[in-house]
Amino acid sequence: MAENKKKQSILSQKDLHLFLRILKSNWWVPLVVIPIFYAMGSFYVYRLITVYKASTEFLLKSQDIYYQGNVVTDANFYNYGTYVDNLNEKRIIQSYDLSRKVVEKLLDKLQVSYFIVGKVRTTEQFTGMPFKITINKINPIYYEQIFDFRIIDYDSYEIIFEQNGNKISKKGNFNKELIDTDLLLTINRTDIFTQAKVRDFKTLFYQFSVHTHDYLINNIRGNLEIENPEYTNILKIDLKDILPERAVLILDTLNSVYAMSKLKTKFELNERTISYIDLQLDQITYSLKSIEDTMQNYKTNRSIIDLDWERSDFLSKIGTYDNQKSNINLQLEALNDLEKYIIEDKDPQFLPPNVFVTEKQGFMLQAVTDLYTKQIELNQLYNVAKENNPLINDLKASVKKTKQDLLVYINNTRKASAQQIENLNKEILTYINAAKLIPGKQRDILTIQRKANVNEQLYNFLLEKRASTKIARASIVPDVKLVEPPRYIGIDSPDKGKILKQFISAAVLLIIIIIVIRSLFYSKIKTVEHLKELTNLPLIGVLPLLKNSESEGIVVDQLPNSLIAESFRNFRTNLQYANIGIDAKTFLVTSFLPGEGKTFTSVNLATILARSGKRTVLLELDLHKPRIFRRFGLAAQEKGITTFITGQNSINEIISETSVPNLFAMFAGPIPPNPSEFVLSERMKDLINYAKQNFDYVIIDTPPAGLLSDSVYLIHHVDASIFVLNTKSSSKKVITFIEELIENNNLQNIHLLLNGVKHIGKRYYYQGYGYSYGYGYGYGYGKGYGRKK
Repeated sequence: MAENKKKQSILSQKDLHLFLRILKSNWWVPLVVIPIFYAMGSFYVYRLITVYKASTEFLLKSQDIYYQGNVVTDANFYNYGTYVDNLNEKRIIQSYDLSRKVVEKLLDKLQVSYFIVGKVRTTEQFTGMPFKITINKINPIYYEQIFDFRIIDYDSYEIIFEQNGNKISKKGNFNKELIDTDLLLTINRTDIFTQAKVRDFKTLFYQFSVHTHDYLINNIRGNLEIENPEYTNILKIDLKDILPERAVLILDTLNSVYAMSKLKTKFELNERTISYIDLQLDQITYSLKSIEDTMQNYKTNRSIIDLDWERSDFLSKIGTYDNQKSNINLQLEALNDLEKYIIEDKDPQFLPPNVFVTEKQGFMLQAVTDLYTKQIELNQLYNVAKENNPLINDLKASVKKTKQDLLVYINNTRKASAQQIENLNKEILTYINAAKLIPGKQRDILTIQRKANVNEQLYNFLLEKRASTKIARASIVPDVKLVEPPRYIGIDSPDKGKILKQFISAAVLLIIIIIVIRSLFYSKIKTVEHLKELTNLPLIGVLPLLKNSESEGIVVDQLPNSLIAESFRNFRTNLQYANIGIDAKTFLVTSFLPGEGKTFTSVNLATILARSGKRTVLLELDLHKPRIFRRFGLAAQEKGITTFITGQNSINEIISETSVPNLFAMFAGPIPPNPSEFVLSERMKDLINYAKQNFDYVIIDTPPAGLLSDSVYLIHHVDASIFVLNTKSSSKKVITFIEELIENNNLQNIHLLLNGVKHIGKRYYYQGYGYSYGYGYGYGYGKGYGRKK
């Protein structure tokens, strides 16, 4: 079964008809809108000021230096090749101070802007002007004001400007200063201003403007763009300007000023380094002198000549005193031995030998020698004489006396030696204490000497670095290297192609909006398919488009074999099928607006019904503007429906036979001042009921429903109503009105008739009425509006 199912195409015939209908009714919209928008876009682009862009590139932290031996590399004290932070460099380049230096260098070229005024736009010029303005003094209120400038002749000119709302004119001579209370300037001719070109320059209209420093600085800063490509030390600087040659000049000057600022920083750093070294040298010189004075004072105050010599002298004296002390102690021992010898009265042969070692001459040696001699003599006398020998007694007395003298001498000598030893100990102690002071003095002297050595080394180091820093000054170069000199790289804005595309896109959007709005609200219903797309109301017939001359009179009677006559016959047939089971015999014909063909439809429908042998009456209830009588070639009727309503005539008196068999008419009669009240009268109901009872068909022509409510009231008194839609005027708005009218008034049996269709073709007549217009299929019968409850 699935194989037997028909595949639905993506684009149905209905969709194709819709597309072709929209295209056919709106083909002129793009042909009108697109050229207009393209012309508008072209004119807009032409009026826009073109902004150009110039660019330059340079490398940061270039190592192009010759001499690298300076205080930095040798002592980590000072370095020119410091780390370069690209973000900081970008801020420096965009700084106010750097832009100010650029403006100061280019002030004579940037302070005044020159313009040539054209018919459509004013163009700024940077070169090629026949004159040059030098501002000596100007009132601040005239900054950024436009001055009109006109060349009078080869020698003179005129300036026009605004002051307090008034136009002020000043005339001056070229190459001479113009002196005014508010202006002090000189306008000089340039090389291109010659006698031969005066006539050409006089025809041009010039303007100029004078700028403040801040304006120029902020203009440069605002149009600078700095980019740092990733992983590089390259800075790309772009400058936007309406004059490319000015942008290139500013960038070139900016490069120069930036490089000089880097050099200036290095030179200042070099000078500060040398000044610092000189200051340090002065301080170290003073310090060395102070140390020398300290050393001299120290030696003078402490009587220091030579510490090494003093050390040797102290040791020598201490040794000498120790030797003297030893000799004295040796003498004391000899004296002690001698004293012991004397006291013990020993054998003279055992006289202590140290007596002769310590005492080389003097009393003691003589006395000891004498004692020794006397004792020897005494011993010899004992050998030859008796104890009582006077010689022995005299000799003993002499020995005894000598011993007493020696003991006295020994005692005195011992005392003298003790005193001498005490003096020697004092001397030794003095020299020992003096020797103990030598290391402290030596330490102090070494400390002072060390300070002197440190300062001498630093002095020599700074002298060396001062020389290397001065040498390094000759090798200082900027740490930026120009990679790409300033050059013009193209137009930055506006993107004329993009703007034109935007205008075209706006045109396309507007075209779409217009087509959508026209299709939804203002699109005229030209075809049956279009009408079917808009509503489910039943379509009862389609009438072809007629020329104005053919639409006059009763065409179905005048041209019975024409397409319009055939269309009315189909209309009659469809009307009969559409009202099966209703037994409809009273039909109301109306429209939304005048001129849609309701009266034309009423007359011809009544005629085609009468031609079928049915007694038909035509009621002209458009009392506001009756016209049916003209269709029958009659003059305005003096009696009719209005005279019946007013009681002037009876119904039979107002019924008129027409030239068409079985067709009768009740004309409107004289136009009353209040037609709508006549329609609402009870006698109108009686008139309609009479027509229903005495005729097979009743056709009622009413006023347009979109203007008057008469037809809405009358719809409730008929079996079916026919709304005539004309392809020249009917749109979605009309369908919406009819549907709201049906919904709000609970109307039934409402049918549509499409009038004025071009190229109606034969398909409306030979496809079978049951499908195209037939009951239950074609245009909504049984599915929506028009079903009888």
